[in-house]
Amino acid sequence: MTRVGAPALWALRAHWVTATLLAVTGAVALAALLPVSALFGGSPLHLGSRLVAPALPTPDLQAPLGADATTPADYRAAVTGSLFGVLTLIAAGVFLVAAITLLAISDARSAARAREVSVRRAVGASRALLHFAAAFESAIVAASILLAGGVVGVLVTRETNAAWSGELAAGTLWVTVGLTASLLGLIGFGVSLPATRERRRMPLGGRKGRALELVLPALQLGVSLTVLGAAALLVRHAQRLEGADGTATGSGVVFQLVVPDGPAALRARAYDRLLARVNASPGVVAVSLTSADAELGLGTGDDILTDCGRCAWGGIGVPWKLPFVTHYLVSADTFRTLKVKVIEGRGITSRDAFTAPRVAVVSASLARDNFEGGRAVGRRLQIGHGQSDWYTVVGIVPDQLPAGYGGGVQPAYALYLSVLQHPGRTVDLLVRGQTDSTTIARVRGALQSTLGSGLTLRETSEARYRAHEADPVRWFGGLFGGLGWIMLALATLGTCVVMWLWVSSITHDLAVRRAVGARRRDIFRFVLSRVAGVAASGIVFGLWFGIMVWGALTSVVAGLPAWEPSVLIRFAVLLAIAAVVGALLPASRIAYAAPATLIGRGDP
Repeated sequence: MTRVGAPALWALRAHWVTATLLAVTGAVALAALLPVSALFGGSPLHLGSRLVAPALPTPDLQAPLGADATTPADYRAAVTGSLFGVLTLIAAGVFLVAAITLLAISDARSAARAREVSVRRAVGASRALLHFAAAFESAIVAASILLAGGVVGVLVTRETNAAWSGELAAGTLWVTVGLTASLLGLIGFGVSLPATRERRRMPLGGRKGRALELVLPALQLGVSLTVLGAAALLVRHAQRLEGADGTATGSGVVFQLVVPDGPAALRARAYDRLLARVNASPGVVAVSLTSADAELGLGTGDDILTDCGRCAWGGIGVPWKLPFVTHYLVSADTFRTLKVKVIEGRGITSRDAFTAPRVAVVSASLARDNFEGGRAVGRRLQIGHGQSDWYTVVGIVPDQLPAGYGGGVQPAYALYLSVLQHPGRTVDLLVRGQTDSTTIARVRGALQSTLGSGLTLRETSEARYRAHEADPVRWFGGLFGGLGWIMLALATLGTCVVMWLWVSSITHDLAVRRAVGARRRDIFRFVLSRVAGVAASGIVFGLWFGIMVWGALTSVVAGLPAWEPSVLIRFAVLLAIAAVVGALLPASRIAYAAPATLIGRGDP
């Protein structure tokens, strides 16, 4: 044991810098990736996400929907799955950057220990003994990684899981075990590299100063830029959803209702009386009764049939179209309350009662694409399946950007129906005006007396109602940002080591230049010009790759900008500075050392 342990302990003391860097890099990577690995569930062959999107009441449209009808809960699940997929790719990027950094540090450690290993072999140490010593050394480094990274990772995992606004399904340990084993395997390979370097190729290609080595830090910096930019966009979007502007975010109170079952006609008359009573209450400025979460822009998607007139569909003239649209139920004051202007025709009114002719209001894009010449007012459409109930389009409103989580993947086409003609059981009542306790008490009394004792009622402020939709976006943005900053730290460390190895590999050439008259600033200019190329390449790669990643995010998060130069420039400057700083130490060593002491040196 002494023959194995003593050399390992000596190596850890003598080369404590690289040993510490290996341990810190491994611990940081493990602590960062454990929270993501804990979000996987299922079996090894069918891995999936444990994340269950925040629950929503299912809108009741009082209409026979088709098999393809999609509820807001379905849209939420789709967005959650897409964002988790992006999170998985980011975690893979962190692992890749950590692996490159570990290999770079291992290469530097191997070069520094080359002579020591050669001496041990010369005095009779066997390869088996060297390998046993390396395994013992690896075990010590791995234990420190498991202790530090594992404890921090578990604590962060608990906090992350607790912060998720939805639920978590059953998890699996397969991903966590595989991740930990892979990191420890890299550590074991890196620590044992000096003992195997005579028979193995160097991880970084032998440090001959080739451009291939400089591709690695460029990729590291580019991936970091992409992730940090995506995180900043998500966090900024969540802040917009939580804005303090009372007009934009709402200064009213939302009552989420589940009304007792009964005849639809009776429920429609009750809704009509409720709206009249609440509107007449002192202090009330506006009242809107909508399908569940319609105020957030969330609705049910389903096919409708439009009486198009003469429209083209795949180059063929057709009198009908079957667009997939988002359905909303609204009351007479909804458009005014949400500041939606009717651009043609009229909106829904209190006269559009249960027994009145069926009417509908459509969004501008639905009118433009699915009615001849965009002239939808006066034409007909049919909703539901298995019936011939036609609705007359009475108005057109602008397309609205959904504020709710999940709205980014629902159809942009919107169809608004009268809540009095479709008196669903799950509805939201928005009351604006004075929100003092007296006014709210009057509204509660009107709700109980009008809708009956079996009413289920949940009350929240409109600002909180909207801000709650930012919770999942902020949660993903926080994870993206945390992984991005860790990736940046690992990439910076890896860049420093790779640049050090690269400069060290051309020490002889630089020393010759100094010996024949090159000035210090010439050495700095030569080295920093290469670093500038690395930084520029990383930024270009980050922008190119970032456009694809950010494009994927904008397709699932409504309102997220696809391109925000201020975010990109800020992180691009930061990454460029990190690359330059990483090369200053070896460049200074070369520039200020006597050329005679450097001639013939090609390794660190």
